[in-house]
Amino acid sequence: MFGIADRLKSIDDGYFVFLNYRTGKFEVHNGKDTRSLCLVLPYDTLDERTVRHVLYTRAERAREIVARMERENARLEKEREQNILKKAERLL
Repeated sequence: MFGIADRLKSIDDGYFVFLNYRTGKFEVHNGKDTRSLCLVLPYDTLDERTVRHVLYTRAERAREIVARMERENARLEKEREQNILKKAERLL
């Protein structure tokens, strides 16, 4: 666990990990910001996935992440429309 905290500090020296006992989730905070919560980790343990997830969700990648989400949403919407059309064709 401490190795992961050190690795997060190497990404940004303001990062620290907090275990929210109310939710049971690990949270990554940044002490440099007044609203320190950066993200809630989807994992039950601190491991390599934690470091990868923090790197993936960094603000510098926001445009890339939003673009990926928009592409995925467009694909899902197209798939949903195709399913509706197939169901309508079966009814006719």
